Amino acid sequence: MGQCPQCGGSAEPDPEHSGVMRCMACWDVWALPRASSCPGCRPRLMSALRKLDEYRDLRR
Repeated sequence: MGQCPQCGGSAEPDPEHSGVMRCMACWDVWALPRASSCPGCRPRLMSALRKLDEYRDLRR
């Protein structure tokens, strides 16, 4: 159980979605922050650039 950042009401985990909280008063929904296994942005950027390069090859 938590507290809504918008209205301050009580919040509970959404039973249909993992990692999502739902306010019982104003029905606001937000995702809980996830712990990142990546130490920084560079590895993510490099993998994204590789995927773009592969996609570009597929379009030719």
